[in-house]
Amino acid sequence: MPKINYLKSIFLIAVAFMTSASLPAQSVSVRASFGVVDLPLSDWSKFFGELSNSFYVKNNPNVFYALSFHYPINSNHSINVGTELIKTTALLSDPPLIVDWKFQGIPITLGYEYRILTFNERFTPVVGAGISYFFSEVSAKDHFFNQTLTRTGNGYGIHASLGLISQLTTTLSLISQGRYRYSDGMAFSGSKNDTKVQFSGFDISMGLAWDF
Repeated sequence: MPKINYLKSIFLIAVAFMTSASLPAQSVSVRASFGVVDLPLSDWSKFFGELSNSFYVKNNPNVFYALSFHYPINSNHSINVGTELIKTTALLSDPPLIVDWKFQGIPITLGYEYRILTFNERFTPVVGAGISYFFSEVSAKDHFFNQTLTRTGNGYGIHASLGLISQLTTTLSLISQGRYRYSDGMAFSGSKNDTKVQFSGFDISMGLAWDF
C-alpha cells in the first residue's frame, strides 16, 4: 500500500522532529474542541439516486469532537497531532425497504499551523493544513429483514483551515476555526468501484487550549 507507507513516513519524520534535542524548549499545548460539520455524502446520494423509487435523506449538520497536541517550533510555526470523532447518519426508503445508515470516522491527523503576526497580542489569526489517516465504520440496519450489516476500513484525508487564537490567561486560550477537508474514509480497504465513504465537508469548531 504506497499511500499507507507514505503517510507513515511523514508521521515518523514529524515525531522525530518534535522530539529532537536540537530544538529549543517550547511549551506544548493541548486543545479540546467541538464543532459542527456538513457532510454532503455526495457519492452515496448518486448511488441511491439510481434507484428510481428510492428516497435518500442525510442527517446534516453533525457535531464532532477533537483533541490535539501542539508543539511550537518558534513563535510563528508549529506542528500538531490529534484525533477526532465524526459521526453522521442517513436514511434510505425504498418501500417496503427501509435502511438506517450510520457512518463513523476516527482520523489521526498530522498538521502544521502558521501564526500570522498582528499588533494585538490577545488575538492571533492562524492558518493550517494537514493530512489524516482514517479508521472508518459503516453500518446499515435493514428494518424489513431486521438485520444489521457492518463494514470497517481505512482511508485518508487532507485539510486546510483558518482560525483565531484568543488569549484568555497566560496559559489558557479560546480557539475558533473554520476548515475544509477532503477525505475517502475507506480508500485503502475497498475496491475502485466502491461507493466512497466520504467525510469531506466544511466545519466550524470552538474549544480551549492549555499551554504547559
